[in-house]
Amino acid sequence: MAQDHSCDHHGVPFRSLSDHLAAVLAVGKPTTTRTVATEESAGLVLAEDARANLPVPPFSNSAMDGFLVRAADLPAGGGPWELPVSGDIPAGQAPVDVAPGTAVRIMTGAPTPVNTEGLMVVPVEDTNVPAGAVALPDKVVVTTAHHDRTHIRHRGENCQVGDVIAHAGTVIDAGVIASLLSTGITSVAAYDRPTVAVISAGDELVTSVDSVDQLRPGTIPDSNRPMLAELLREQGVAKVRSVVVDDDAATFRKQLDALSRECDLVVTSGGVSAGAFDVVKEALTKPTTTDTTGVTDMWFGPVQIQPGKPQGLGRVNGTPVICLPGNPVSSFVCFYLFVMPLVRVLSGIPPQSAAQQARLMLPSHDHIKAPKGRDLFIPCAINWTEGDVHPVIPGGMGSHFVASLVGISAIIHLPQDHGKTQPGDLVPVILLKV
Repeated sequence: MAQDHSCDHHGVPFRSLSDHLAAVLAVGKPTTTRTVATEESAGLVLAEDARANLPVPPFSNSAMDGFLVRAADLPAGGGPWELPVSGDIPAGQAPVDVAPGTAVRIMTGAPTPVNTEGLMVVPVEDTNVPAGAVALPDKVVVTTAHHDRTHIRHRGENCQVGDVIAHAGTVIDAGVIASLLSTGITSVAAYDRPTVAVISAGDELVTSVDSVDQLRPGTIPDSNRPMLAELLREQGVAKVRSVVVDDDAATFRKQLDALSRECDLVVTSGGVSAGAFDVVKEALTKPTTTDTTGVTDMWFGPVQIQPGKPQGLGRVNGTPVICLPGNPVSSFVCFYLFVMPLVRVLSGIPPQSAAQQARLMLPSHDHIKAPKGRDLFIPCAINWTEGDVHPVIPGGMGSHFVASLVGISAIIHLPQDHGKTQPGDLVPVILLKV
């Protein structure tokens, strides 16, 4: 009997990459919001549009150190012009009116009169007065007048009260903080950072191993859990819980039930394939008669990608759970494909911005081809030289080649049934680091 290639060997239908990503994004929603002082909000995401309480600039002011004059007193084609100096306006002081036929010394940022019509600032360089800390002169000689430039920053020319300064979903960084504070926004409504638990399951996993002699037969170092935890920390997640459980379904379910009540997302690695001891899949699909945990909506099946075909997804006690395969490269790739977009949703960030896309030159010594019916993902390192970008593909990258993840900064993405790439072909990549 011919095999149905739309299903795996257990008859479970394949999901496309786009369908599975849509399912991932559907299980999460942004965390709760809180009011945060703007100066303490770095790294958070705005839950509401932030609107200006102050105009920018808040008052009309001088853009130069110089002299405030009436343009009519410096007729075009004339000059030089000698004017008596009637006042001084340092920064931080109240404005001073300029009487016709006079000049007022003014510093950069110092306020001009509210009505700036007909006024201009002559830079000190265009006068006979030396720059710097000098006594207020009785008179000033203006040597040059550029009537097309008033050197006045007008009140509200950057923004007005009520203007949206930053939209909901904006990640608050240094520039955003400066913009908010300059417009009188001293506190904002922001999403809490999500708390994420990472679980490694498997009796074969051991920690803190630095020699072959320390490995029991059949055991391997646990690299997925610290890798995924660090990838999450790089996303600005507030708290990462890192847990190792044995290959025991009851123990795993008990641990997962507890973590799901304390965290906003649980990420597991390993135990989702078709093995006889795949504890994650067993625990979440075969509840015992005495089970009292709140496991719901769990799905396990194949996704049309390589590496990372076996996947699990659902909720436990209403908390999203993503179950990644145990092969380290698969977990690494699938973090960027599925976990990171969901973390962004939980953080209030639009998921479509999860990764940038670029097209890079394939190295001349290699070629790659997507397998039939599956999207191919290849971690790569990027060398930026002479304006060209060339990926360096670790040789023979397999899903277990964890030692080849050093320096990875992008992932090549070849859509399923993409033809063989030839040397010099352009290939799409997901940029991880710039």
